[in-house]
Amino acid sequence: MPCNVEILSVGNELLLGNTVNTNASWLAKQITAEGGNVTRITTVPDKLGDISNALIEAIMRKADFLITTGGIGPTFDDMTLKAVAKALHTRMKLDENALAMVKMHYAKRFPNRRITMTRSRLKMAQIPSGGVAIPNPVGTAPAVQLNADRTVIYCLPGVPREAKAIFRESLSRVIHTKAGGMTFAEKWVKVHGVMESSLAPMIDRVMEKWPGIYIKSHPRGAEGVRGPFIELHFSTSSRDPTKAAVALLAAVNDLTTELADFGAQISRTR
Repeated sequence: MPCNVEILSVGNELLLGNTVNTNASWLAKQITAEGGNVTRITTVPDKLGDISNALIEAIMRKADFLITTGGIGPTFDDMTLKAVAKALHTRMKLDENALAMVKMHYAKRFPNRRITMTRSRLKMAQIPSGGVAIPNPVGTAPAVQLNADRTVIYCLPGVPREAKAIFRESLSRVIHTKAGGMTFAEKWVKVHGVMESSLAPMIDRVMEKWPGIYIKSHPRGAEGVRGPFIELHFSTSSRDPTKAAVALLAAVNDLTTELADFGAQISRTR
């Protein structure tokens, strides 16, 4: 069984186009490298009902993991955890472990100052009942883990540096274990001198011969223009790394041989 993971990105700035959703892209790449299968990436605004509904829909799809980013900070529009509580029909509570993490962060950041735990700061220590606070090694707000039926929910901060640090320290190993040794292998090939419409039937033939290999073409030039530039992405997942590598290389060789016969110029990129 594949380890299916959904990503839920929260933030008006993402939907307005003011901020590029680098968190989702980075997380998807890391999850794939750990053997997980990213099945969906959803973006919602900073609205309680929209976040809650997206959470309920993801839980109904029974993903193994649901990772949210954004909306767990101290401001009024940080409402992801409240939305989780709403979706799971539970209440918010001041968590002693989360509070200790918040206090420890301020003590390390301002060692010679007494920091008052204001309402906004205490907000970062309030999590849904049944949740577990996860340390944030580079920021203030702890991440939170909760269970919802068969889905494990991880709520991460929206600050990329913090989301990455928490994923590396607390999530990557969990996903790798759940994936059961599944590995992901990929190769990129750069092609000049062939249009995508001419390339398509070649890809079909190679994928039919190697059913475990997925080939995606990424045009970087326009059809009809001399010397179009296309990148080909070959990928596969397997519990046998050696078998995956052999099949991947064979598919690359078959397609590049056909492209060479066509008269295209090929360069292996990575």
